[in-house]
Order: sequence, then structure tokens, then C-alpha cells
Amino acid sequence: MDRGSTTRDVLVQAAAQELWGGSYGSVGVGALCEAAGVKRGSFYHFFPSKDDLVLAALDHLWQDYRERMDAALESQDVCAMEALQRLFGLTAGLLEEKRVETGEVPGCPFGNLGVELGTTNEAIRVRVAEIFDKSIDCFEAFLRRARDQGEVTASDADLRARARQLFAYLQGAMVLAKAYADPGIVRNLAPGAIAVAHGTGESFPAAMASGGSEAELGSPA
Repeated sequence: MDRGSTTRDVLVQAAAQELWGGSYGSVGVGALCEAAGVKRGSFYHFFPSKDDLVLAALDHLWQDYRERMDAALESQDVCAMEALQRLFGLTAGLLEEKRVETGEVPGCPFGNLGVELGTTNEAIRVRVAEIFDKSIDCFEAFLRRARDQGEVTASDADLRARARQLFAYLQGAMVLAKAYADPGIVRNLAPGAIAVAHGTGESFPAAMASGGSEAELGSPA
């Protein structure tokens, strides 16, 4: 790999790390250049603006999570619903890793950025929405496989709707994990996601009952 590619990759990876634990505002060009060992002026050789770097970092983060998502949902050693539960456990584990690294539970970097900039930065809003759509596509493909295996009964239109519900459920679980500083919430809510996949639409209170106590979800005493 040439020096230019290496420098660009280091900048993207450093920005991605900042987006995991911080915000758009925490992605400082000067600090990232220092981490990459390049002069600030050289930054603009790779990225016309900070927004371009953030967009590249989002793509990097999505590629990483997509690989994890596929590894879980396409598992061949378990049934489809166990694979879905595996995804929630994997996501909880990822948040636990980030807590060890930073001392905080960050939630979802895509959701965080969408909330932060959704009304002020159109380019980033659009990219986050595209990543959301790709996540929904992954859930829809998973549900189609589950239907082919006889684990789910649904029309094509119902599969798309359930895929959106699954994605929203996972996003909500990550928001709760961040709010309560407890990655285990994502793991505990997996039974509710399985109910959504089956089309029974389990409510949040029911998911708490099946997935863990209110205390386990991080509610204050």
C-alpha cells in the first residue's frame, strides 16, 4: 500500500473512532492530522472538507458493522431466530468493547450522528439514511431466508415492513443501552426482536418481561 493510501486510511479510521465515542464536533481536523502524522495542509489532499472525511468514516463504520451483521444473520450452524438473537448479542458485545475502551456506552454511531446533524447537514443526513436503508435490506434478506426455511410466514410486503420494525427495534435497544449505560439491554431485548420477526409485534413492556427485569434494563432504583 502506498503512503497516500495509508495516510487516508489512518485519517478515516481515526475519524471513525471519534464518531463511535463522540460526535461530529469531536472530529477535529488538527488532532486527526497529528494522529496520522501528516501536516494539516496535507489533509485537503485527501478530503476537500471535514464533511468528506466524516462521510468516508461513516462508510468505514458501516462496512465493519455490515460484516458483523452478515456473520450473525447468515449463521449456518443455528436456526434463523437463533441467528437473530446472535446479532443482538454481538451488538451488545460491541458496545461492551467500546465501554472498556472509552468508559462509556456510545449507542449507535449512525443514529447518534443522524440525531445530531439530521436537520443541519443534508449530506450527512442522506448518508445516514442510506446506511439505515442498507441495514433494513439486510434484515429483509434475513427474513426471506427465514421464510424459505419455514420459520416465518409473511408476504413480500410484510417482510419489508418487519425488516423496518427489526431495524427500529435494534436502534431503540441501542438508544436504551446508551441512556442506561448498560450494553446488556440490547442482549436482553432479543426475545422481543424474535417476536417482531414472527409478526407478533411484542410490545416493549412484554419484551422487558421476557428479556430481563426492569432493573436489568438499567432503570434507577
